[in-house]
Amino acid sequence: MKTKKLLKILVFNCLWTVLPFAGTAQDALFRVYSAETAAERPSVSCFTPSQIGLHIRNDFCTKEMMFAEITGQLTLRKNVLFASVNHYGYANYGELKLSVGYGRNFGDRFAMTAQVFYLMAHARGYPARHSLCADFGFAYRLSPKLMLDAAFYNPFMLRYGIVGQEVIPMKFTVGCSYAPVRKLLTTLSLSKTQPGAWEVCGLFLTQPIEPLLLAAECSNSHLGVYVGWRHRRLLFSVRATWHYRISVSPEIGGFYFRETP
Repeated sequence: MKTKKLLKILVFNCLWTVLPFAGTAQDALFRVYSAETAAERPSVSCFTPSQIGLHIRNDFCTKEMMFAEITGQLTLRKNVLFASVNHYGYANYGELKLSVGYGRNFGDRFAMTAQVFYLMAHARGYPARHSLCADFGFAYRLSPKLMLDAAFYNPFMLRYGIVGQEVIPMKFTVGCSYAPVRKLLTTLSLSKTQPGAWEVCGLFLTQPIEPLLLAAECSNSHLGVYVGWRHRRLLFSVRATWHYRISVSPEIGGFYFRETP
């Protein structure tokens, strides 16, 4: 009898994990999550329609550490085109990054992406430094409730200045996103920068009422809170991230989706 009860529990848990919810509540949360993470993990957004977004961040409330980014995604059936431009720094010193990429959705479950980046570092009084690198991503959607993904930035260990001495930092990230109940999405990611430290990050994203989105993020390097407002095809967000022993980084963002989530 104990064995039969145990088997029933295991079967029920497996079905609970794989079977989809009725409605589109978790689809909207996946759409928001993929839009907010598309720059670093574009494979997650291969399962969503076209979108365009803008982010502006001020690291540590210091004017010399401003970050601005425009991202775009064009989904054509199972093919996805990516493009982005961002700048970090200010007029006297900073880095400009341009990227273009391509993704392919295989059977609405597995997706692969590849991007090429052009980096241009500038400093007043010095010649600009030009560099190239690439990243690759993979995502597998086990069900409408569960997705696994991985991203690899600069896996070929390319160097600044193309033939310079300093290697562009390599970074890899693996993540899992899961909607245990309707209107709640949980994510867990593990990333490593070389050279650099490991980072484990968890996030809870919920939609308590129709236009409002709330999220809390926690990792071994920072804590963050997120407030979003979604109306049909538009999404506006405000985020504040507290980096331990350093300071707070405020951020605002906005997205336009081709289709209503």
